[in-house]
Formats: sequence, C-alpha cells, structure tokens
Amino acid sequence: MARAADILVETLVHHGVDRVFCVPGESYLAVIDAMYDAPGIDVVTTRHEGGAGFMAVADAKMTGKPGIAMVSRGPGATNASIGVHVSQQDAVPMVLFVGQVAREDIGRNAFQEVDYAQTFSDMAKWVVEINDADKVAENVRRAFTIAQSGIPGPVVVSLPEDMLLDQTDVQSLAPTVISQPKPDSGDILKLCEMLSKAERPLIIAGGQIGGHHGREALRMVSETWNVPVATSWRHQDLFNVDHPNFSCHLAFNMPPIFKDTLNQSDLIIAIGTRLGDVVTQGYKLPSAPQPSQKLIHIYNDAGPIGNVFDTDLAIVADATKTLRAIGKINAPEPPKGRIDWISKTHALGADKFIWDMQEADDGVPFGNVISHLRNVVEDDAVTAVDAGNFSTFVHRLYNYKTSNTQLAAVAGAMGMGVPAAIAGALRAPDRQVICFVGDGGFQMTGNEISIAVERNLPIRFIVSNNGSLGTIRLYQEKAYPDRTLATNMTNPDFSKIAEAYGAKGFKINKNEDIERVIKQAFAVDGPALIEVNASLEYLAAYINLSQIRKAVSKK
Repeated sequence: MARAADILVETLVHHGVDRVFCVPGESYLAVIDAMYDAPGIDVVTTRHEGGAGFMAVADAKMTGKPGIAMVSRGPGATNASIGVHVSQQDAVPMVLFVGQVAREDIGRNAFQEVDYAQTFSDMAKWVVEINDADKVAENVRRAFTIAQSGIPGPVVVSLPEDMLLDQTDVQSLAPTVISQPKPDSGDILKLCEMLSKAERPLIIAGGQIGGHHGREALRMVSETWNVPVATSWRHQDLFNVDHPNFSCHLAFNMPPIFKDTLNQSDLIIAIGTRLGDVVTQGYKLPSAPQPSQKLIHIYNDAGPIGNVFDTDLAIVADATKTLRAIGKINAPEPPKGRIDWISKTHALGADKFIWDMQEADDGVPFGNVISHLRNVVEDDAVTAVDAGNFSTFVHRLYNYKTSNTQLAAVAGAMGMGVPAAIAGALRAPDRQVICFVGDGGFQMTGNEISIAVERNLPIRFIVSNNGSLGTIRLYQEKAYPDRTLATNMTNPDFSKIAEAYGAKGFKINKNEDIERVIKQAFAVDGPALIEVNASLEYLAAYINLSQIRKAVSKK
C-alpha cells in the first residue's frame, strides 16, 4: 500500500518527468512531500503561478514533452490559467496539477473552492478531478496521453487534498505509446503532382514540424523541390532566414506587400500549422473561405482542416513524416518561372532585414541594439521573446537559424519572456540564453529573475524601456489620435531592480553605449540585465510614431 501522492509522483517518474514548476500550497502538500523522495525531479519554486505556467509551456517547447506545473487551489489555479491558455493557443502539451478542497467540502463553496471543469473547459483538452486514490495512476497516464495526442495542449488534473493521503495498492503506470499518423502514399503522390505543376508554390511552415529532424526534412524538401518557405508566427527557428529559399515570417502588422506578394502563389502547402488569423494575415493569405490558389493543408489532427478554408488536398498526418515522404519522391525539373518566384519571395525578408543605425531624440531605437547582436550571439542561442511592439525588431532583425530555439507565446501573452528564459536556461545550461522583454512585460513576471540569481543562470535579459505599452499605443494612435490614455507608464530603474535581486545591471542610454554595454553584459558569469532607454518614436520595426500620425492626418 502507498499514499495516492506517492503513486502520482512515481507515475510522473515513469513518464520521464524530470522538472516541475510550482508555487507550493497546503492543498497538495502531500505531493510536495512525495517529490522529496524523487531526487530525479527538479522542483523549481516560482514566484507566481503565472510564471510556473509560462515556464511549463516553455519547457514543453524545449523538449517536445508535456511541461508540468503544480499549484494550489483557487487563486493558485486562476493565476496559472494564463499558462493553460498559452498551451492551448500554442498547441504545446502541458499538464497542470491543482490542489482541491477536501472531497466532503466540494460543492459547499468552501474556502478557495473552484469548479475546475467549468473554469478550464474552454481552454483545456481535458479536466479531471480524481476522487479515488485507486484511479490516480490511470488518470495521470491518461492526462499525458491526451496532452500529447492530436493537437497538443493542456490538461488540468484536480487533486482533492484528502484523497492524496488515501492508501492504495494500485501501482504506478508507464506511459502509453503514442504514434503520430503517417501520410497516405496516394496523398503524397497527388501532392507531388500538384507541386510539380505549380509555377509559384509556397510552403507555410508551422510549429508542429518542430525538432531537428523536422527542420532538416523541411530544408530538404524546399531545396529539392525548389519551394520558398514562410514560417508561421513565432516559429522563425524552423528555417534559416539567410537561406535563399526563405521568404518571410508571417507576423502581426506586416507591410501589405508581404500578403500581396505571397498571394500571387498558385499553390500553398500549409504544413504543421492550423492556419490561424495571424499566420494567414487576417484570413487573407490564403483568402477565406475560397483561396485564389490551390491549397494543401497538412496537420496531424483533422480538426483545423477545412474549418476556414476550402482545401484542395487535406492530409491528416505528422508533419515530419510527411516531409520525409515528399523527400523520397524524385523532383522533376521545376517549371519556368520558379527561380524568379523564389527570388521575389526571398526579397521580402531580405529587404526588411537591412537596418542602418538610426538616430532619435527620445532614446535609442531598439533596432540598433538588435542589429548589433548579430555579431555577438551564438548560432545555437535560445531566445525568449515577450509580447509587445519591441519584439517586432527581434522578429525582423534577429538572424534566426534552425540551430536556434525561439521561445515565445503564439498566444501573444505578455509576461512570458522572463519565465521562458528561466525554463530555457534550466533545460539548456550550455547554450546562450537571451531574453527580450518590454517594460510592460517585465513588470508582469520580472520577479522570476530571482530564480536566475538563485541558480546562477547566465541569462542576458534585454529590457526595452520606452515608458509605454507600445502595441496598444500603436493601435491607439491609429484609431484614436491625440487621445492617449492608459498606455503611458512611469517605470522604475530596471537595472537597479536587477542589482537588488542579485544580478548585474547595465544601461544603454545612447547609441554609443551599445557595443560596450553588450560586451560587458555578455561577459558576466551569471545573470545580467541590460536596460535600454528605448525610443518611443521607433515603437515598431516597420513604422514610426510620426509616420502613423502623418498617415492618420491624411484621412
């Protein structure tokens, strides 16, 4: 006989769990006690449940396996809900374990009681409350299976505190073997036939490609079949940006020329992406519901296929397996015009990649800092990118390679940057980890920097401080000119905050500081934070504040 809590932890060990992100709570104290006897599990105590959720998502992006977060009932669960939402939006597996009130109190509106099935039903793939100790092992195993099957996503497991103390003779369980669907050989032949006839094909590559093998298969198909590749939102590490077949990164607020040029394609092969609104530039690449070109949609779950777009060929299959199958077919001589098409699409990203040092009266254009980093960062660096307009400079100017790892919330949630960097540095201690975060995002979860200090993680935190919530300010300037409200911020000295936590703090106040400060910060043995006195005029990578105001005034 053993406690239910011990069986739970043993099942986690069987499933290869070696790290858990948590804020401890009395409602699952027995699980914390059980992990004391599981030295193979690294228990990371975060400073906020939102940080724990973000770290679990980032860890899943690093490993391809479910990220694990544990939080207490009520406030702990609701704080962690941001991680559940990001897991769902980003299609990465996550299991959130939540303490619950005692079984006899469920339904009585007890202290911090929450009905987790109602709270998380719209975000999680499955919500289960385990009321029987004998069913702990099977439900935990099922949670892992569901989180990884089909479209990966979050599962929430509720654990009544008294149940965790019950004795059971049901043993812990090993994981279920999950096989991803293979492409049908007839579908592959049909795809290749369509591709061979297309003069202007385009691959839109999504996050389900993932991993070294997937990226290599994507490169091989692109080169063998002479097809340009556009990477989906916040998945720039799928294809080298300096590759001649690279087209662009499909992100928010891209110049119209990106959409207009790529819509000249006569065949779109969307693989590993659900074709959401950001990737498709507001459902206009391709146009919904009827694309102007032929569309092949490949995903490992039938759910997203044909939902929005009429699809000429739908393939429910694993992205990497499909790319490898295409690679086995001999590619014919490409049609006339294919080479010109590749050059035209490559110019989209290549032209925007150019950045000359800019001057501003109100601070340092953040693009100046990012463009300098090209000469400093290592080829296998991990980048954690928070949400905000500052990130447009990273997406435009960072020289991403398939050897990089990009940790960023497809969901667009502010606050992921610092926690993601922590998770990345813990998972890849021998790789350079750089966190790009705005002043707004840092003040949401910047307290997690204490973990970097606690564990001496050599993360470089680069904070863009322009005193504004830049993304909303941009929309505000466009929609409600001369009516700025709620987007200005009075900020602290971020470099001193870093010093107070025990990290090294640096400042970039003018262009002349950039090279010296970056060199000093990157030489620190441990965490270092660089605060950039960023220009608000240069609030985004593709448009300036004065340009917005000029365009609005002409309307």
